[in-house]
Amino acid sequence: MTLTPIPFPLSSSPGASSQESAGRIINGYAEPLGKDVLAKKGLAPPAVVWRKSPGLSLFGASANTGFRGGLLVGSSLYAAWGNKASTFTSGGVETALTGTLNGTEKVFWARNNKTPTPDVVCVAPGTGGFIVTSAAVSSWSAAGAPNSVSFMDSYFLLTYGDGTIQASDQNATTINTLNKTTAQSKPGGLLRGLPFNGQFYAFGPTFGEVYNDTANATGFPFSRSYVLQRGLIGPYAVAGQEDGAEPSLIWVADDNSVRQANGTPNPLKISPPDLERLIASIADKTTLEASVYVAQGHPKWVLTCPSFTWEFDLGSKKWNEKASYQQTRWRAISGISAFGKWITGDTQAGQLIYVDSAAYSDLGNPLVFQIESGPVLNFPNRTRVARADFNFVVGVGQATGQDPIATDPSVGIAWSDDGGITWSREYVRKLGRQATPQRITMLRTGMTGVQGRRWRLKVSDPVYVAFLGATQDTQLRNH
Repeated sequence: MTLTPIPFPLSSSPGASSQESAGRIINGYAEPLGKDVLAKKGLAPPAVVWRKSPGLSLFGASANTGFRGGLLVGSSLYAAWGNKASTFTSGGVETALTGTLNGTEKVFWARNNKTPTPDVVCVAPGTGGFIVTSAAVSSWSAAGAPNSVSFMDSYFLLTYGDGTIQASDQNATTINTLNKTTAQSKPGGLLRGLPFNGQFYAFGPTFGEVYNDTANATGFPFSRSYVLQRGLIGPYAVAGQEDGAEPSLIWVADDNSVRQANGTPNPLKISPPDLERLIASIADKTTLEASVYVAQGHPKWVLTCPSFTWEFDLGSKKWNEKASYQQTRWRAISGISAFGKWITGDTQAGQLIYVDSAAYSDLGNPLVFQIESGPVLNFPNRTRVARADFNFVVGVGQATGQDPIATDPSVGIAWSDDGGITWSREYVRKLGRQATPQRITMLRTGMTGVQGRRWRLKVSDPVYVAFLGATQDTQLRNH
């Protein structure tokens, strides 16, 4: 018998076909463990743990549907819905604002430093600008027809499809039309503008321009510093500048890659080919939406659309996939740091929800932790698998939890011997009632195929999940 580690991935790598897969992580992520432990007889302790992603909980229900984005201003969380806007208190209580916020597209929000009450504005890219108070929404006619708005150094900064960047008066919604410039590095106009690390980024479809505040006495108060050699694929596909986020500006570029700003004209490419193929397959790039959140010490950059959701962990530099129950995507969109939480919209209901590290389900629906291994190979030989052992943190049942899924949780185990084309039936093994020791083992699971053996583990029960690796005992077939 040969004890062989089962190669579970640190980053999701589904491959262009299942037979190319190096493994997948869905609703979970890999976290390195401490190294300050002495190994004995050459057997080192586990170097990584795969954890279940945090769940989602309800923050506040809305009388409206179709979340379009939000912004925290003081003690009020402003939110756009359908053709309406509202505010929420820290307790999740909604107050409707009068007036109409036209359009259905996602909106960009900004506030200035006016005292004692800041101005709050938003822009719907295909519709126009709006001034929003604690009571009402009205048209921002002076803004014309911008496609984004942001705030930096006392100015609202608006971008336009013809390449114009317009600055407002200082800490005001009034606009001097002489205080503008035009991004002219390449044709195509602008899609989005936003501040990051003391600079203003203006993105076009095939380029970007980065500006510094040079306090020009007349005209536009910023001057161009350098040109980005990659543009923005869609107006919503950039995030990382938000308050409370790990400061790292990341966007989907015009070549279907994910890029990270690094202070140079050539932003760093951080996306794997698997993700780039998925991005390329999306016909309507405006459905690609980036957002951020931080949970359990892990800052995340999220890319989502109706077909998929992938996360980038800014600490480990690894990718994982996410999917809500019976969905191809994660239901949370547009993360906002507010009231000590990361609050998001919900694609499945008219409500605000939040990323909850204490929750092991998505608003009561199963949050399915799934991890698939790469193949245990001895190509082209087939091997007999006498035993496989799976190192989970056990005894995670909750004595006061929902019976039986929380009190007596389990893991489903399946395998594939044809490169992931087909899978065995799922075998259930217990994770252990509260503080109860448990061994998770599969015995005599037969012969592998010539492509080796892949394993798939699933935990849908609402409990803490931590997986520390696995091995299988194999014997080379002798005929």
